[in-house]
Amino acid sequence: MASKELKAFYQSKADKLTITLSSVSKKINVVSNIRLGVALLFLLALYFGLTYHALLYALPVLLFIFVILVHNHSRLFDEKIHLQNLITVQLNELQGLKGDYSCFDNGKVFIHTHHPYTHDLDIFGDGSLFQFVNRCSTLNGKKLLAYRLANRFETKDKIVLHQQAVVDVSAKTDFRHEMQASGMQVEEQAHDRIQLREWVKQKPFLYGKSFYKGVLTIFPVVTILLLITSFIIDGASRFFWLAVFAQLTFLGFHIKKINAFHEYISKKKNILDKYATLLSKIQNVDFSSVLMKDLQQKAKNADVKVKKLASLVGALNARSNIMTTLFTNGVLMYDLQSVYRLEKWKEENAADLEQWLNTIEEMEFICSLGTLAFNNPHFVFPEINAERKLEAEELSHPLILRDESVSNDVHLDAAQSIMIITGANMAGKSTFLRSLGVNVVLALTGSPVCATRFNCALIDIRSGMRTADSLRDHQSYFYAELNRLKSIVDELQEGKQLLILLDEILKGTNSTDKQAGSIALVKQFIDYPSLVLIATHDLALGDLEHEYPSKIRNFCFEPTIINDQLSFDYKLKRGLAQKMNATFLMKKMGIIPV
Repeated sequence: MASKELKAFYQSKADKLTITLSSVSKKINVVSNIRLGVALLFLLALYFGLTYHALLYALPVLLFIFVILVHNHSRLFDEKIHLQNLITVQLNELQGLKGDYSCFDNGKVFIHTHHPYTHDLDIFGDGSLFQFVNRCSTLNGKKLLAYRLANRFETKDKIVLHQQAVVDVSAKTDFRHEMQASGMQVEEQAHDRIQLREWVKQKPFLYGKSFYKGVLTIFPVVTILLLITSFIIDGASRFFWLAVFAQLTFLGFHIKKINAFHEYISKKKNILDKYATLLSKIQNVDFSSVLMKDLQQKAKNADVKVKKLASLVGALNARSNIMTTLFTNGVLMYDLQSVYRLEKWKEENAADLEQWLNTIEEMEFICSLGTLAFNNPHFVFPEINAERKLEAEELSHPLILRDESVSNDVHLDAAQSIMIITGANMAGKSTFLRSLGVNVVLALTGSPVCATRFNCALIDIRSGMRTADSLRDHQSYFYAELNRLKSIVDELQEGKQLLILLDEILKGTNSTDKQAGSIALVKQFIDYPSLVLIATHDLALGDLEHEYPSKIRNFCFEPTIINDQLSFDYKLKRGLAQKMNATFLMKKMGIIPV
């Protein structure tokens, strides 16, 4: 789809959903009014039934109708929330197509200034790659996406499997939107998943012990029989109250364990309902890729079991009503019964719970890349090679709108492994490095990339573009840069294959020292399994092409000055830069005399 067609697609979906939402809202109002009417009729029948007894027969019918209406109102309200979320999904995509991704989580919590490349390449934060790609609604889905953007897949097979899955899911728009909207249903807390894990690891203190099974079966039966007997035999009620006292006393010996148990699992009903809904969305989709079928198999019947867990948690949460639980615990040993059923569920399903939740995360990750592919049909899936080779045709930065971007070609391999890129300020050197780096990150996660052809090695990215000093570590900017370069050299010496992106290295020292150090560093790169791009203002580095013509090539970005106006075409050209713009701009701005 072209950009206009995509906008029309999302707008059309938003319009249709808005009409449906209006219809559901009207139904909610109708049901609310009918429910109010039934409640009034119930009260009137009860009042006049004291005089006209025949009206009392209507009470059970009215009560049944009222319960049905309450259920329908709840169902319609849930449908309304889901439709609102689906509309939000469409509107967010429309906003994203305009180049504004601020409606999506920017992943700033994942910013790590000393990561080998994520800080330099703007992988996290405002205007980041994460914000561009992210369509995850669960916290752990976002964590997985962040991890994959910061750590590539280790094998070509895994990348290819994910490429196939992304193609599969990109065509299933309704499924992706349903996953997103369902995930927006409940806001997660950071501790939700942690507490679920801890709860799963707790050993049962009731289930599996025959004594408790017997007590929980016999005591309630005996107590209920004594309750019935108390209506038949005079004086039998004392035995009923004795049984109630015995049950409450028995409960008292376990109340601390019950409270501790409840602490881990309480308030998890809504989030478990959300997980169950997300798992249910996976069940009935006709996937064609190996990975998606595998995830679907892992999620089989998981929604039913997680829904059952949510129901059991809801039942345990009912103990918060003191008056109700005094009666139910005294007659049915309610709290212990609830804990026993939850422990039984845990014993039967705990081993699978983590896998089910991981399936949701993986699905959200793939759906995010699927949306990226759908929204950018001009992107291509890269070929992954086992050699030391990186080739791109019409490469652009994925976050720059298509009609505003300028594309360039790249070729690096084991023979011609180093590009020295010179050029004036603002000419496009840094953007070019980031364009290549970001697309390599996408390529090695199984995503399509912003190019017309892309051939990428299984290679680790290392960059030095935005080195940060550290007051906490008492580390200056220059020393931090040296540490970064040292870590890169150490990895090369270990035999790692690296894509190295450096922008104006050794900025923290004088020009003579910087030049000598830079030249020595470039020469060292020649002997290691690396592909290197170095952006620099230092034209002396260009002389290295004459010394190592088979390894090093000079490229540049040149400005154009016509009629005293500075302009850039942002096209990568062969050779060494001849024009610089600092003096021109300083004169233009009146900083120095003309």
